Amino acid sequence: MTAIVLGIGNPEVLFGSSAADPIRFVDPRDTPVSVFDLSVLRGDGIFEATTVWKGFPVSLENHLKRLANSARLMDLPAPNIPAFTKAVEMVIERYDDPEPGPMLRILVSRGMDPTTGVGEEYDALPRVWMFLDGKGKLHSLDPIALTSVTRGYASDVTAKAPWLLNGAKTLSYAVNQSIHRECDRRGVDDAITYSTDGFTLECPNSSIVARYGDRLVTPDPRIGILNGTSQRELFAYALEEGWEIDYRKLPLEELRDADMLYMTHGGWVIPVKSLDGRPYAVDVQETQTINDAVHSGRTHDDALTIGPSGDYES
Repeated sequence: MTAIVLGIGNPEVLFGSSAADPIRFVDPRDTPVSVFDLSVLRGDGIFEATTVWKGFPVSLENHLKRLANSARLMDLPAPNIPAFTKAVEMVIERYDDPEPGPMLRILVSRGMDPTTGVGEEYDALPRVWMFLDGKGKLHSLDPIALTSVTRGYASDVTAKAPWLLNGAKTLSYAVNQSIHRECDRRGVDDAITYSTDGFTLECPNSSIVARYGDRLVTPDPRIGILNGTSQRELFAYALEEGWEIDYRKLPLEELRDADMLYMTHGGWVIPVKSLDGRPYAVDVQETQTINDAVHSGRTHDDALTIGPSGDYES
């Protein structure tokens, strides 16, 4: 059984027009990353991650669109989306473990650091790795407890300082990991971040969705957060059920007043049982039904069309 599949991308295909294979496979226990690579030295790169459920990569098109947007924000070459899609398909074809929901990760580095003696010998193309892992820690639908932590900047920082790369899914996750350690110290599962002027942002690795009756609200990603892929799958489910959906600036205090909260990431919708000690209703059966709809592809087409529209309230 092949439970962990690791491939190294061909940058001339993935960021060009070469007709060669977009990826080659290596032993996942080898070390195919150079210490002279900017992803190692500087955390200079981007990534995407999602669940592959019984061979179906959840929200793949939206993930690759977001990868392209991250590349644009990071001044990286535009990815060849059909080539990336083919590479993902090749990775999935090699996986044959019984685990139905392995995690797919796509990692893109700016490449070798040209200021090093080794790096200057290489071309300037990005480097790509993809892996499918059915043996690592996988998702659970157990309701989670959240705490709130400040991100330390105001809600207009993205417009004032675009070089902070808010809204790009970068490899620079030191702050996100620090937030998780703070969660451990507080004895909770995860955190929701907020701006200094009191607006809800996102979780370190996920999006947040508030439910008020049959209306779902999530922070507008134009505030400087990731445009959630699993969140859009949840919104697609909501529309099928006749619920209302809304993207907008969401004050933290209003988030706390929700009837229910969901954390969404990696192809999953996870119920929240509490925020800062305040309890929320949890419907286990409904959550399972939502995830079944997402993993079956039922919400896929509609999710591709969902996103914020109109003028952004800055």
